[in-house]
Amino acid sequence: MNNSKFISVFKDTAHYLTTFSPLAFSMAVCFGFGEAIAAALACLAMIFAPERESGKIMPVYLSFMILGYSFTALNAGVGALACIVCGILLIISAFFYDKLKNMFAQPAVSGIMLACALTATIFFTTDYFGIGATGATARDMIKSYISLGFHPNWRGVLYGTIVMVIMITFPRKFKKFTKSVSAPFIAIAATLILNLFLNPSDMATAINEITDSSKNNALLLTEAALPDATLENVLNIILCGVALFVVCFHSIANNENASRKDFIIGGISNGIAGSLCSMPLPYGINKNKNTVLPRVIAAVIMFIMFYFGKEFMLRIPVHSCAVVIIVGAWQSVKWGDLKKTFSGIASVICFAVTAIGFILFDIASGVVFAFFVSMIYSLVFNKNHKFLK
Repeated sequence: MNNSKFISVFKDTAHYLTTFSPLAFSMAVCFGFGEAIAAALACLAMIFAPERESGKIMPVYLSFMILGYSFTALNAGVGALACIVCGILLIISAFFYDKLKNMFAQPAVSGIMLACALTATIFFTTDYFGIGATGATARDMIKSYISLGFHPNWRGVLYGTIVMVIMITFPRKFKKFTKSVSAPFIAIAATLILNLFLNPSDMATAINEITDSSKNNALLLTEAALPDATLENVLNIILCGVALFVVCFHSIANNENASRKDFIIGGISNGIAGSLCSMPLPYGINKNKNTVLPRVIAAVIMFIMFYFGKEFMLRIPVHSCAVVIIVGAWQSVKWGDLKKTFSGIASVICFAVTAIGFILFDIASGVVFAFFVSMIYSLVFNKNHKFLK
């Protein structure tokens, strides 16, 4: 390997090590999966996650939100089987995806993107401020906030605010550097180092950190067995599976040169993910074979870091992970498309109904509700739709 190729592999490795891992890791931590599953998802995300610009990463947030809800609020087995349902629907949709994609109206897409960012803020503000609120829906979380009152952990707020400042300012000030090392990675690393100095383990200062939750991980995997065949579980599996399918389909259909093969591969990968009782990774197809080596190297480095430096990784403030999710969600909203939704009364109504519905319902139901609103809007107002032709 010559020097130029070595340097290229080194830069790519640093890029994949820091770009995809913070989101997967933070989502797993804030949904309570524990450090082991969080580390595993970070490694898998680096290997399989497709290339995405920050403005196209909202499907990533939605997919994690849906499965975080299904695994924790419902049953781990429901989440696993929902992945399989999603995979089956993807494979079926491959044969008429060119017609189905016309059912995704832009006002509805903008509404769900904005609502997802708002919902992420509602859900993870409790981790940002250390409030301890709980709930399976945005409405439940708001009620919990009101009942608990505002009693933040100010040290945790400091860490979260530092993450927020870094994520907002770093990409603007160091555009070239962010191509190799992402702002979320730097933010989490900075607050980890700060926490190690300001909060030595022997002081036992009260702050929300990642804890050794191997028992919780084992319990989660045990619960991932087939759930009882009750009507409620079946409906939840179908609901979450359809919600995942909607997000996955839209993500793949909006990739350039999306083909039937992409949908079939996406369906198979989701089926495998469900069979392994794991959360599926950011949806899309990675077609760049030149990135395989850097991705694998990055995953190996991450594994080594967690295996040998576990005692340090467990000191990562949960507050930092929460802000990575919140800021990242708002940064991925397409504000240009959002502005276009105000071009007419019908599009404004479609946007408002999908956004409000997403927030009022649970996450999975909100996505499915938004899709049906989008279908109705497309059939009535989109004269160029091809679904009925």
